[in-house]
Amino acid sequence: MNTFLSKISFRYLFQKGSKKLSSLTTLTTLGIGIGTAVLIVVLSIMNGFERELQNRILGVIPHITLEKEGGFENLEIVAEQLKTHPDVIDVAPYLSTQIVINNNDVSKGINLKGTSKDSEISIIPDNMLIGSLEGLKLGSNIILGEALAYDLNVGPGDSVKLVNINESNPLIGIPRIISFKVSGIFSVGSEVDQGYALIDNELFKSFIKPINGEGIEIRVTDVLIAREIGRDLIAGLENDGYDVRLSSWDQLYGGLFRAVQLEKIMVSLLMSLILLVAIISLLISINNLIKTNEKEIAILTTMGYSRGQIQLIFLQLIFTVGVIGIILGNLLGYLFASNITEFLLFLSRTFDISMLDVYYLDYFPSIVKFDQILMINLFTFILLMLFGLIPARKAANTNPINIINHS
Repeated sequence: MNTFLSKISFRYLFQKGSKKLSSLTTLTTLGIGIGTAVLIVVLSIMNGFERELQNRILGVIPHITLEKEGGFENLEIVAEQLKTHPDVIDVAPYLSTQIVINNNDVSKGINLKGTSKDSEISIIPDNMLIGSLEGLKLGSNIILGEALAYDLNVGPGDSVKLVNINESNPLIGIPRIISFKVSGIFSVGSEVDQGYALIDNELFKSFIKPINGEGIEIRVTDVLIAREIGRDLIAGLENDGYDVRLSSWDQLYGGLFRAVQLEKIMVSLLMSLILLVAIISLLISINNLIKTNEKEIAILTTMGYSRGQIQLIFLQLIFTVGVIGIILGNLLGYLFASNITEFLLFLSRTFDISMLDVYYLDYFPSIVKFDQILMINLFTFILLMLFGLIPARKAANTNPINIINHS
């Protein structure tokens, strides 16, 4: 594109006879910038909540569990062998079952885990509100999730009953019931708090009497391929790999995380409408600009400039406005997404309202992913250029004879 046509294109960014930016340039650039920023902020917040969900749920439940009929003969040797796998973070003995917990008239089905201070590899020890795992060794003690303790209306020192429906008293034929004293309460800030309890592993064995003994709990580097890693681990166990049952986190919570992914996609599509509206408003403004400058376009045609060259004038104009808007949107989006908690705290103090009481959190998690920003920029640019062809082609097809006749 020659220098003369480039000057014409850039001249349309300003008001006629002035060095002030035109309303077309200002408003459309702001529209594209805000639309881009909104997409970046929304995706960053969704990324943050997804990470929090993963940390607060997958930080507690095992990523992979291995159980063998009759139990592992050499559990410690097998565990050490599994630890050598490059995708394994940690390995521990695993004792868990579903059981009924009761206090007065309240009964709930929960997941009961047998553990100890030395064998626990979840985030629970770091999220204890009251007590510690060391207290499990001091008797028939139990640690409850915060929401579970609330539902049962119990606190430290209170007693609850565990009902083992799989083992009945042979004399009177009723399920075995044992009282436990609440020695601790934890909170990881997820639904795990509502149905999770821990007792000492030796007490678990005597109360539950698991048929297959201890299993193996494994934490891996990439939870998205946990099942594939589990199969690879079993294949490497040689003689111990027979009759091993594999379970992974996605069997319980896979639907939840798929729902989060779907929600992220749907919200992103809805927010994209803001960007689409900004692009359409730019095209309408360009179309009006073409109408008001039909004589100039006709003169360029009579001077011998081709349709392609005239089309490039307006494509360059759209490109310039679009790139400036995208850069502005990136800056606004990154700054807002990186400081959203501080911004909401400022609004809370200014208007005396609470804006951070969101599902266990006193902050807004936000993760800015630069690959997502790149995709947003590419998506915006492609839309701009595709839709920009419409008014540009209209300008290129301007018939100078008709313009002169209507003058």
